[in-house]
Amino acid sequence: MTGSFYNGILGVKSQGFGIDVTSNNIANVNTPGFKYSSAEFRDIFYKRIGSHSSNPSQGGLGGTEAASKLIFSQGSFSDTGGEFDVALEGKGFFGVLGSDGNAYYTRNGAFLRDANGDLVDANGNYVLGTMNPNFQATTYSDRVAQLMGKNSGTNAYISSGFIVNNPSQSFSLGTATAQTKLSVPNNIYYAPEVTQNVSWSGNLKSDTRTEVVEIDLDPNDFTITRTADDKISISGQVGQDKVFSAKEGERVILNLVDANGVRASVEAYLDADLNFKTADLQLPGLDKDSLSINSSVLATQREVADKKIMEADVFNADGSRNILRYTLDRVLPQVDDIAVYTITAQMLDSDKNPIGNASTGEVRFNEAGALISNTLTSVANPNGGTINVNLGTPYDPNVIGSGFDGIYMSKTSTQDTINPKSDGFAEGFFSYYDIEKDGSLIATFSNGKTATVGKLALYNFINEQGLASAGNNLFSPTSNSGAASFLLRDGELVYTANFRSKRLEMSNADLSVELTNLIVMQKAYDASSKSITTSDQMIQKAINMKN
Repeated sequence: MTGSFYNGILGVKSQGFGIDVTSNNIANVNTPGFKYSSAEFRDIFYKRIGSHSSNPSQGGLGGTEAASKLIFSQGSFSDTGGEFDVALEGKGFFGVLGSDGNAYYTRNGAFLRDANGDLVDANGNYVLGTMNPNFQATTYSDRVAQLMGKNSGTNAYISSGFIVNNPSQSFSLGTATAQTKLSVPNNIYYAPEVTQNVSWSGNLKSDTRTEVVEIDLDPNDFTITRTADDKISISGQVGQDKVFSAKEGERVILNLVDANGVRASVEAYLDADLNFKTADLQLPGLDKDSLSINSSVLATQREVADKKIMEADVFNADGSRNILRYTLDRVLPQVDDIAVYTITAQMLDSDKNPIGNASTGEVRFNEAGALISNTLTSVANPNGGTINVNLGTPYDPNVIGSGFDGIYMSKTSTQDTINPKSDGFAEGFFSYYDIEKDGSLIATFSNGKTATVGKLALYNFINEQGLASAGNNLFSPTSNSGAASFLLRDGELVYTANFRSKRLEMSNADLSVELTNLIVMQKAYDASSKSITTSDQMIQKAINMKN
């Protein structure tokens, strides 16, 4: 009777332990990164009742709690949009440095930036990782200091901050014991790269148009004749050596003036030989003795072509941006089958005001539209240095693609399609952070460039279920878990988990399972308490038998 009494007591105690574990799981069902525990039980020991049977005759002496086993199964993800929120997909832990100087480990990636620009968790513990060795403190120039303040939205004068030298250079995590706190400041500057090469490629449409223009003629080339009946006629010739576009039927306008300043205009038309002669003119009011031709023009239809303007960005060492403009003017009329353009190169500031001196040159295309020569292959940068300009490889029948790998003329295109390309880039000011799947903290800048500021550490344990819960969703290593370490293969870090930016891993506790466990343990608790009551009644009955 006493055995069953104490068995019931042990059952109540062990089921109470199970209820405590289960209720803790339920309480943390919405805690990011929480890992639920499974209550485990064991029987205690047995006493031998008899020895006459071929099978053991034993009586159990109850059960008790054995352990609360941590279950590190993957939790679901919740999209948060937080700049530094990150979830682990796979095995492993974040590392944080507590105020007591000890390292702790967690699956809760709800991180944020503190007042000093360091990455911390919700409890102010520093997040551990490796900073980029090229991430360095610097003092800004006056211009950059003012722009940094403007970029931050405060218009403050930010005289110092950080810069990432050699941002494309890769680096790796150090050893597991060498990890330090991570800094994620806002005042980071991305230095510009000076432009040294500019190129253009694409097609120029080859069509031209005609328009009526008035071309000045030399009045001394024409003759004023006075007729017998005191009338005036004017004659002359407009040769194509004077005006190439002159043709039969085009109008010559003659402006006359006498010694008294009286003026008149007359006109005539070119014949097939490009000669002209006015009709006999009375010209009342003009002094015929002092009459002269003040000016004369030919109204002719001339072939013209649109200007081709090509522009490309140029970046300078001081962070400023200029524009290199190439203006192409078609030389008309075209001689033979060679199309010729004159080039005027001019550097412009960001407001498109000219700076420095213009340069000139010439570019030519053959009958197929292929580039055959370019005499302006470099221009001086007023901010220092020389910019090499590439319009393409001149045509060579022995080189495939030559003549068409830069700019060329198209006889079928209805519009110009010119693509600029320049090396170098503008200065950049910090915009936002992102976290890559390998834990890299990536800073993105206003110029579109990115730089890795640091990397989050990913820790593993030989036996993660041997970790001890330290509260605040933190775990501390024990002799059963082993020390925190990085997994390496052939000296290279093996990532057992992917970092998921702007997400949090939610609790892996399943509410429906936990509630079911709670009901089962409650019934087991009730049954154990019933065995205590039954034993008590049996003892009472025995006492009553004596009485």
